[in-house]
Amino acid sequence: MEPTKKIARAKTQLVLKHPFFGSIAMGLNFVETNDCDAMATDGKSIFWNAAFVDAFDQDIIMGVIAHEVLHVAFKHCLRMSDRNHYKWNVCTDIAINDILVDAGFQLPPNVLFSTSKPEWNQYKDWAAERIYSHMPDNAMPDDDMMPDWGAVMQTTADDGQPLSEAEVKQIEADMDIKVQMAADEAKNKGNIPAKIDQLVQVMRRCQIDWRDVLHRFIGGDQPDDYTWRRPQKNAWFNQGVYLPSVDKVGAGDVVIYVDTSGSVSGGELSHFLGEMNAITEDQKPRSVTVITCDTQVRTVHRYEQGEIIERIEINGRGGTLVKPVFDYIEDKQLPCDNFVGLTDLEISDFPDAPGYPVLWVSTDIGSDKAPWGEVAILKMGD
Repeated sequence: MEPTKKIARAKTQLVLKHPFFGSIAMGLNFVETNDCDAMATDGKSIFWNAAFVDAFDQDIIMGVIAHEVLHVAFKHCLRMSDRNHYKWNVCTDIAINDILVDAGFQLPPNVLFSTSKPEWNQYKDWAAERIYSHMPDNAMPDDDMMPDWGAVMQTTADDGQPLSEAEVKQIEADMDIKVQMAADEAKNKGNIPAKIDQLVQVMRRCQIDWRDVLHRFIGGDQPDDYTWRRPQKNAWFNQGVYLPSVDKVGAGDVVIYVDTSGSVSGGELSHFLGEMNAITEDQKPRSVTVITCDTQVRTVHRYEQGEIIERIEINGRGGTLVKPVFDYIEDKQLPCDNFVGLTDLEISDFPDAPGYPVLWVSTDIGSDKAPWGEVAILKMGD
């Protein structure tokens, strides 16, 4: 069959048999080129080589297109950042190929799975960033294991230049809409893979500002009181209406756990600092006790109401344990009306639930569950 016709028929079969993948594929540009040896994506287009398409039957080509669609849906081209290109391709493939096989797709030889190497078994169901941060360079696949198809390319502007921050956010927002519409269509037809459904649910949760979750978590849905001493400026200037403002008494004593393990990036830690000061300003707690911890408690600092948290002391950068934090709170009898954990949620030593409310604020959209407590997602681009 002519390669162009095979691509067209594979896309049609995706729409009929796998509507989630078909819906997204139909919204992407398909570009025949000799610049790639097989098939690749930059997040906006799928590039394909006629010789590669000609070498496989239609079902396998359909599987490769679905592979590229998942790279697009998971925004792997946008999330590459300054990571090693070769290693990022490996980690993104491991993150998605199990999903494709579970959904019934056929793929070409040399497919990377979480089961391809014994030391990779732990990576099953992990997000690509988490795999990347844990995979040692010496655990990379040998050349004979490395697939020559399905590459991820950095997304660029139409002129080939790097994307601006505004362009990245626009592309992300557009893709979120396409993914959610594709998922709704597939769900209506009763044909959506469980892992994709889970991804979409997390994406929808990401669209909720975690500070709204925090406000409800710490302050509840009702204000402490209203005051006419400080009228709402926006209401007066925008509407000419004189309205009282919320009189926030405070949120009691808050303990903030900051995950300083090696899996948390420097950018995430900087982001944490801003979020902690947002808590002190917005929620007006009586005190904030900041505890940093990797495999052990490293630093403990208490801030009184209104004090600015100027920096995070970073020591250790080892593995991730959270039980030492809860043990410290209990041993030192720290006052704790609310506990907030800023982490990537790569935690395996959860103790029994404490007697105070706990909110986990996760930076990893693939880690949105905890055995107890509430979980909110912190999008690093927010």
